[in-house]
Amino acid sequence: MENLDYIKSEMLTHVPFNTHADPKRVLVINGAKRVGKELEKYNTIEEIVNIDDIDTVEKLQKLGVKKFDLAIVYTPKYTNNREFWIELTKLLDEKGVVSIEMSNLFISPSSAKEELKLAGSIYTIAMPYRYERATNGEVITSEYLMLASRFYHPTADINLQRADLTDGFAYYNSDIAIAAFTTPTFINKDFLGVIKR
Repeated sequence: MENLDYIKSEMLTHVPFNTHADPKRVLVINGAKRVGKELEKYNTIEEIVNIDDIDTVEKLQKLGVKKFDLAIVYTPKYTNNREFWIELTKLLDEKGVVSIEMSNLFISPSSAKEELKLAGSIYTIAMPYRYERATNGEVITSEYLMLASRFYHPTADINLQRADLTDGFAYYNSDIAIAAFTTPTFINKDFLGVIKR
């Protein structure tokens, strides 16, 4: 089976990028190579800052007063870490958008709820969205990412022209981006009040 790792990189990068109206400054945590390759598809970016996922909270504090439009977090390591979210939020513009790995809504619902509640205590919008991943080279499974924002909504504010006319996507397009946020009825009931739309 084809290596599908690019799907995660595309969904972590292009969903927030095409949700924000004019992203120019991007913070990437633990995804410099993979996310950087996806960000190369856009010529409007003015600054990309990469940090790894070791002592990340301290590294965020050392960035000072920088303001980013996007934060793309290529690890679930800090998804349920309040101090991380507080420091990350200080670095975002008031219209900033975050994409981050999160727990699977089907496999680990209690962890997913805690992560969404934490992000939702800081952001107006905290929504899970899925992507496909190959397991053991044979089985396709759905995994989850989260988009958090205090201003932009990922399905209402998607930039359709940018999403569909940018070259180089293998998986991502505007239809996939919108559909990725749909959840089954039982998830909607179980996560009522936790998913902030």
